[in-house]
Amino acid sequence: MKILVSLSGGLVNAVYLDEEAAAAKVQVVIADYDVEGTQCETVLDPDGDEILLWTETPITESPHAEKMFALEATGCF
Repeated sequence: MKILVSLSGGLVNAVYLDEEAAAAKVQVVIADYDVEGTQCETVLDPDGDEILLWTETPITESPHAEKMFALEATGCF
């Protein structure tokens, strides 16, 4: 089971699931500790740190993600 999280400049662009993760109905929760200047409501994590917390809707059946999973599996990076 694999999950690919795509980041750019610390921002989550997308979350991709492989077939096994999609079949298991994996849910993806994002905890963002970069809260400075946010207009959104924050919460405290178990350690008392302020975070933004949301559930991300994952992308399934992505040819791009499948190629990325295959690259990772080679261990040649």
